[in-house]
Amino acid sequence: MEKMGEQVTHGKLLVCAIDFGTTFSGYAFQLTADFLKEPTKNIHTNQVWNAGVAALMSLKTPTCLLLDKEKEFVAFGYDAETQYSDLALDDLHHDYLFFRRFKMLLHRNPGLNRDTKLAASNGVEIPAKTIFGHGINFLKNHALENFRRCGTEVEDSEVQWVITVPAIWTDAAKQFMREAAQKADIFNDQLIIALEPEAASLLCRYTSDASGNELFKPGSKYMVIDLGGGTADITIHQVADDGTLKELHSASGGAWGGIKVDQAFEQLLIDIVEEDVFAEFQKKNACDHFDMGRDFEVKKRTFNDKMKHAVIKLPSSLMEHYKTMKGRTIKEAIEASMYADRVAQTADKLKMDPDLLKGLFRDPLEHLVEHIREILNQPVAADTNILLLVGGFSESPIVQETIKTRFPNHKVIVPQDAGLAVLKGAVLYGHRPKLISVRVNQVTYGIAISRLFKTGDPDELKFTSGSAVLCRDVFHKFVEKGQPIKEDDEHSMPFSAKGQNNRVRVYASNSNNPKYVTDDGCRLIGEMMINISSEITSGNNIQVKIEFGGTELVIEAREINTGDVFRARFDFLSDK
Repeated sequence: MEKMGEQVTHGKLLVCAIDFGTTFSGYAFQLTADFLKEPTKNIHTNQVWNAGVAALMSLKTPTCLLLDKEKEFVAFGYDAETQYSDLALDDLHHDYLFFRRFKMLLHRNPGLNRDTKLAASNGVEIPAKTIFGHGINFLKNHALENFRRCGTEVEDSEVQWVITVPAIWTDAAKQFMREAAQKADIFNDQLIIALEPEAASLLCRYTSDASGNELFKPGSKYMVIDLGGGTADITIHQVADDGTLKELHSASGGAWGGIKVDQAFEQLLIDIVEEDVFAEFQKKNACDHFDMGRDFEVKKRTFNDKMKHAVIKLPSSLMEHYKTMKGRTIKEAIEASMYADRVAQTADKLKMDPDLLKGLFRDPLEHLVEHIREILNQPVAADTNILLLVGGFSESPIVQETIKTRFPNHKVIVPQDAGLAVLKGAVLYGHRPKLISVRVNQVTYGIAISRLFKTGDPDELKFTSGSAVLCRDVFHKFVEKGQPIKEDDEHSMPFSAKGQNNRVRVYASNSNNPKYVTDDGCRLIGEMMINISSEITSGNNIQVKIEFGGTELVIEAREINTGDVFRARFDFLSDK
């Protein structure tokens, strides 16, 4: 791949990427000087997260947050789990607010707004943006301390920050993360939003085979399958002649991440011990619950077909709760359950039949395989022979073997440290965002306008203005679903200003050619906010430029005669 150093334009000392995940979060950073020498070298991650489980040497920390009763920050990650567990052990946790695995709130939430709230483990609700802001702030400050420990004296203003999000997220969810970052004093001019599968693809673009030959040469096409804790993000990339990456199929996917396996395992336990016992165990023995989850995480990452059994540590507190509440042992409960021939308890160990453990993966993997097959059957996927597995969930041998077995004619590549591919690739993206040169629109974008009424227009949309008979709520299309858009592609339109503060409704549609914003599949996603200078008189003297080719929509309003630029933005989040 060609040298990229001369393309760096951010002017910062270093780039730091934050991967705020569903189950785990972390950060990575690289000095700009190191990037200029060798792009993929010297990308650093924090390596001192204390997991508390020897076999789980995580380079990320759990996405958990602990606040006190005044809603002030106490801890994040493993420290939050440990402190909350200690408080629960002494029955002092009731006034504390503990949040865990809350990122999925932003996944396809049609009601997401600035006031969206999240409930802590004790039921107390606080604004979700506050929770995300605390988490981002912790990771930001931890990174800054890490820089300085490494001997890099850096000011906040010298860092280009990158935050990763799933590519299948809505515009509202992306804006939500940007506004949450502002609570951590990371503002717009220092923040780039990176799409997770794109970031991983950038890093893996440098992957070589065993002989040292580049796997991704100009012209090659490959599917990126980003499997995180919460979501699966899938897209197809092609290497352009200049070494940049072109998206051939817009990102798609669903909630088929690793937490689905965790939930299936907990449901298995609930089937055995009953829901009231498990709820009491979670409430009274949080530390044991977390430890069991960490132990299961290790099994998810290491279990393979060669193992005869899956052995998971069973907390003594769970066994004691069951004995006290039900009057019999867990061993007796297992023998009376549907799992009698597939699960056994010995001392503090739960021994599972390997097929039963693999069955816990079935639901997310079946959805994933079906979706991959649908994409590969589309014309744009022709000659796509490589499947690139990245993300923490992809480290599971069960996941890898399933994909290899179900797609035997494709080369399946799992890079080393697949769980860090997004994070390290996001650093590269921060240095040079234009490495992704073409994206494909997931939806059709347009605005609501009025025009002269035509034959065939719905009568209910007819209205008169002066002597003119007009039709309102007409869908004025900017870009179409499935349309390839270059990074710097822009669309302009004359704009009739009505005073200083102007709001224009922005719509998205799953249809390629919607006629009206009231059509099925059309939805209001936000507004264009255009603030015109008081010196400018109302009229058609404003040109609005919209860029659709980046990870976020960008808008600019310019006065035609003077060239003056006015404040303009998209707002995808309502206040209520």
